[in-house]
Amino acid sequence: MDKLDKRFVDIIAAQSKFDGGLVNILSQEENATALVRVRNPLHLGLLERNFHVTAEYPFIRSVGIECSLRDAIRLERMQEVEYVSAQGKVFALDEEKNDLPIADTASGDEKTNIDLTGNERASANIATRRNGYLNDSMILELAPDLDGRGVTMCVMDTGVSLHSDLSIPRERIVHFVDMIGGETQPYDDNGHGTFVAGVACGNGTLSGGRIIGVAPHANVVGLKVIGESGESGTFKILDGMQWLFDNFRQYGIRVVCMSFGAEPQSYADPLKLGAEMLARSGLIVVAASGNSGENSLKSPAISSEVIAVGAVDSTDKVARFTSRGVYQGVARPDVFADGVDVKGLSAGGTYSTMSGTSASAPYVAGACCLLCQKYRNLTPRQAKMAILNSATVVEGNNIFRL
Repeated sequence: MDKLDKRFVDIIAAQSKFDGGLVNILSQEENATALVRVRNPLHLGLLERNFHVTAEYPFIRSVGIECSLRDAIRLERMQEVEYVSAQGKVFALDEEKNDLPIADTASGDEKTNIDLTGNERASANIATRRNGYLNDSMILELAPDLDGRGVTMCVMDTGVSLHSDLSIPRERIVHFVDMIGGETQPYDDNGHGTFVAGVACGNGTLSGGRIIGVAPHANVVGLKVIGESGESGTFKILDGMQWLFDNFRQYGIRVVCMSFGAEPQSYADPLKLGAEMLARSGLIVVAASGNSGENSLKSPAISSEVIAVGAVDSTDKVARFTSRGVYQGVARPDVFADGVDVKGLSAGGTYSTMSGTSASAPYVAGACCLLCQKYRNLTPRQAKMAILNSATVVEGNNIFRL
């Protein structure tokens, strides 16, 4: 790098509107893929006229551009620009996953994800908890008619494969969007998204009702934003969020499950902003907190406007891998749910087990589907209220179980 370029790097590094990761890339590479957020939506056109725009995200007043060092200097001088960041990596949040032979699911002592059949379901009752955070006493009480029927949940993940537990006796994958490969038919080349969909919405057809999701009659929209490797980038996630923002009403989507995470940015975190815009538009957003242990919360679960979910084992002990900590003065995740050796669907058409906050988030997302069935005009804030009020405090943690 010549002296002039070094001076430019020092200039942009001193500006609070530039993410440190972007500055670091530009100090070593000629170009970087950058996300630029403006102060007013009317300023988006200015960027389109003056830079090489590769992606557009009007729902968060942002565009993606191919950014050189000199482009960065121009952005630094523009009063219209609020923040410029590099594209980050995003990961599906599974700790471990193992296939489960179908024969094993028929054993009488097998543990299911959640058994909501017959009398057990009719007699289930969740205790009310008042915690001072919210003054509404709404809770989730299970009843025989609560099964998610008439509610649609979006799974933003690696895709969703056709599976007996989602497709028999009727096809409940009602729409599929592929931001990775552009396919129109449902598929999942990783398996993570199918597992997530099963924890929330599997109906137990293949296992004879032994392994069943929380909302076994809810519909599913599969939104593939993560590739076969389980890794994605900020732009692909934002592509999915923008589609969801534009189309969730058309497809009747009430809940979205985000079992993925990225390292938070210090200011104007794009995934946090995107999740918050979805929540403010009326979607109930449920996000996994992450699998990196203490003081390592992932985005978008850092947002107070989503329901951030961590993992506990069968004894209500917080799983060692669960990301938890304090963000902007508030302890997160909001609640903990089963996330150790959870059984769910395999993309191969059978079942598998998984540990991770990816398994915990759809458990709560499925419960939100039940809430939407019970309370037709439920808002995202009310849904979070009900989940918190329905949790039990164990050693200072909010444990949500059905």
